[in-house]
Amino acid sequence: MGFEERTHFKVDKDLCIRCGRCINTCAGMVLRFGKDGYPEMKPFERFGWKGCWKCQHCLAVCPQAAISIFGKDPSDSLEPVPEQMGEYMESLVSNRRSCRRYLKKNVDPAILDRILRAMNNAPTGGNAMGVEYTIIDDMDRVKEIWDKAYPVMEEKTSKHIHTHSFSDFFYKKMKESEGSIRKDDLLFCGAPHLFIAHSKCSGKWGEDAKADCIIATAYFELLCNAFGLGTIIMSYSAEVLNELAPEARKMLNIPLNHYTGLIVGFGYPEIKYARGVQKDKGAKVHRFSGEKRI
Repeated sequence: MGFEERTHFKVDKDLCIRCGRCINTCAGMVLRFGKDGYPEMKPFERFGWKGCWKCQHCLAVCPQAAISIFGKDPSDSLEPVPEQMGEYMESLVSNRRSCRRYLKKNVDPAILDRILRAMNNAPTGGNAMGVEYTIIDDMDRVKEIWDKAYPVMEEKTSKHIHTHSFSDFFYKKMKESEGSIRKDDLLFCGAPHLFIAHSKCSGKWGEDAKADCIIATAYFELLCNAFGLGTIIMSYSAEVLNELAPEARKMLNIPLNHYTGLIVGFGYPEIKYARGVQKDKGAKVHRFSGEKRI
């Protein structure tokens, strides 16, 4: 199959003004001006570093909506982000808090569907798009995993067997938190739902795949907060499933060679915050000036 058939790259010459924006934003550098002066796609070996990156930048950047690719109609795309969204994002990032107490209530599926559709756009290195998402969107299913993992965790920690990042001291502090902030559940903080971004992390691009999962986790977490949900990013929970209770991880049907370093608990928050906090990390911001740092 030729590259035209694989990408379905098309230019509406009645609309195209031959501005070259598509060519200048093509990550794979497979676009060029043809002999007729209109953009065309060069032959390429394969998708990725040796061809088209499937990024759709050509479709998105065209001011005339003259380009389609992979059968995508420009009219079906979202409008650009309004300029005033900067203030909203500033407020969202500044007011986001870790939520450790949730209502016992499933999230509206329509909200979760919107979040997951937006997650299609989470960036990945080389636009590899290899990250997969496992969602437990029902409280009863979360309870099944909890029932499998929690007793094993308790039994092993009673024998001073901990995950790689924990010890008797840290586990004791977590147990104490069950009486207040974690609401009887140090493992998942009582979250009604769980989200895990995971990807095959072996071979040449293994470290990139881990970074992709972490980025996807951050995007999901912020999207949840934008829709009024509470979230908690949990590394200890992932360690328990990976190291202490592999049978619980097996229930998720995530391949063993996939990175699962973080789990997001999410749901409707039991306690809402009245205001943001006032953090000041100005001392940790370094602007390069060329001068030596003492």
